Amino acid sequence: MNGRVRALGATLLAGAVLAAAGCGGDDNQVSASTQWAGDLCTAVNTWRNSIATTASTLTSNPTRDGLEQAAADAEATTRTMIDTVKGLGAPDTTSGDEAKAAVDSLATSLQSDVETIKGAVEGVSDVQGLLAAASTVSSTVANISTQLSSTLDELGALRDSDDELKQAFSDADSCDGVIPGS
Repeated sequence: MNGRVRALGATLLAGAVLAAAGCGGDDNQVSASTQWAGDLCTAVNTWRNSIATTASTLTSNPTRDGLEQAAADAEATTRTMIDTVKGLGAPDTTSGDEAKAAVDSLATSLQSDVETIKGAVEGVSDVQGLLAAASTVSSTVANISTQLSSTLDELGALRDSDDELKQAFSDADSCDGVIPGS
């Protein structure tokens, strides 16, 4: 019996070594935590790129129509980010619930910012109103960027105390340079 136990142990050990080496496994399989991190970072990158494009468009078309379009674009891209981050749930890591809470808090704050952007451009009828609306939209987008940076800093701090989350952010290509310290 003792020999069979050793043989079984050796077989299991060999299987574990092969699995750890990647033999016989799917090298393209992504962990749920890495998928979570990748989805979050993709949403952040998409939002940043869209806002940069929106700002350039507004700069080249500083009219009421340009402002309304820029506000609509900023609202749409922010709503998309909100929907994405709300749908992420918690990563399956030690600090997953804390990461989810940080992301949910961001989504809640962004909801308010979207309403501010929307309200700023409604009913603009003169140049003075246009300038005030442009200022409000600009400062609200800056506020969103600050809130986003704060949340990313918080996730970076969680990453530093959670090896699984650290690995997830490291493995997700879309997170390169997104999370501070990564």
